[in-house]
Amino acid sequence: MTIVVGTLVALLGLVLVVVGLGIFFIFRVGLRVFDQALKTEVAGQGREQVERAAMKIKNPLVRRFVLRHLVAAGGALAVSLVRGAIQSRMRTGLWAAVAGLAALIGAFFTGRWLPLVWAGAGG
Repeated sequence: MTIVVGTLVALLGLVLVVVGLGIFFIFRVGLRVFDQALKTEVAGQGREQVERAAMKIKNPLVRRFVLRHLVAAGGALAVSLVRGAIQSRMRTGLWAAVAGLAALIGAFFTGRWLPLVWAGAGG
């Protein structure tokens, strides 16, 4: 029983690490492209310029996320909001990866923590 639970926790941890790092890197690349596109635009960043910069993001998930946040605001406020929202998603992905790593490490010590969590897992 301990081996089965340990294997499942390890698999869950591995999935969390991969998905979390994937989310982090997707949004990191999206933020980099967004920033580079904004640098090429004129200093007065109106809503149209910010939307054009967002449309240069190739990943449809990140582009849709950026455009959804741009609809409500324009100009410098939109840039600040979008950067903050993208960075928040990056942190979420990073924390998911850290949680997956903790689960992966915890899978090696299943014999110690499983009896504390489940009284019927005595062996």
